[in-house]
Amino acid sequence: MRLKALTRFFKNVAKPVSVFIIPHNGMPSMRFNLPVLLLLVFGATWTGMTIWAGYIAGRHFDYYVTKADNKILRTKMAYVSEQVDRGMAYLEMTKRTDNQLRKVLGMDPGALEREQGLGGPQESDLTDFRKLLSAKASEIKEATLNNSIQKMQEESRKRLSSYTEITLYLTDRHNGVRATPSIWPTEGRITSNFGYRIAPLRTASEYHTGIDIANEAGTPIYAAADGVIRHSGWAQGYGMCALVDHGFGYSTLYGHMSEILAKEGTAVRRGQVIGRMGSTGTSTGNHLHYEVWTGGLPRDPMKFLQVGGKHAGNFAGLFDGIFGGL
Repeated sequence: MRLKALTRFFKNVAKPVSVFIIPHNGMPSMRFNLPVLLLLVFGATWTGMTIWAGYIAGRHFDYYVTKADNKILRTKMAYVSEQVDRGMAYLEMTKRTDNQLRKVLGMDPGALEREQGLGGPQESDLTDFRKLLSAKASEIKEATLNNSIQKMQEESRKRLSSYTEITLYLTDRHNGVRATPSIWPTEGRITSNFGYRIAPLRTASEYHTGIDIANEAGTPIYAAADGVIRHSGWAQGYGMCALVDHGFGYSTLYGHMSEILAKEGTAVRRGQVIGRMGSTGTSTGNHLHYEVWTGGLPRDPMKFLQVGGKHAGNFAGLFDGIFGGL
């Protein structure tokens, strides 16, 4: 059955088919007798060639599109590389500035590197990276670019940590300076120095734990540094007095006042009026008995007063300019 159908099919395709070509310009008509099989083979061949040509054209089109995209990508990578190079150069400048700032402040320039390990763009890294930039855009390696970006990010993190450390250091120094008794607590003349002396009321030798500054009654008395009033009232021998705790191991005492203007427990600032000069307690006249204590021992106040004069106070002015809002 199938053999008969196949035989009939070949007989049909072997029969000729007449193809007429009739021109419209007066030329004679042409007639071709072609087997159906030939027409089928021609059609299949034409279809195959058309598909193959389309495939080849598509491949070439994709190739040129990919080539153009790669060219654009390499151009972008070259631009990004230049920006990374600038960023690394700026980071290198901030690194040098960081080291100089640490030297000026007396900090160890290499402390941060030792704590966090070595890293960041070195001179050799910058040199290699600039060599890469001097090459063609097609030679820029993505891995090298990513490595440079990672180094820049790491260096940025380290610089941020370093500047945070410097800020904390300056803040601590500022607070320490503000807590250091460094201005004269009142106006007047020194009538008794620190150390051994003849007691005025007993004509016997005694150890004077402060200095006496004499002036008219009512002369303002100032806090020598920032702090908190720990005692405000009467004390044996000192009369009306105030004790100020400045922190950082510093405290000051102001004795023989006629009036106390700062209440116990209140915070005071350097230069703030906390009382007025008088002659209360064991005293022979109007004066301020002024003491400076550090580490639980009385110290010679003149060592602190000689730093900046009667109204200046160490480097407090410098730090106040930087941290005025604190």
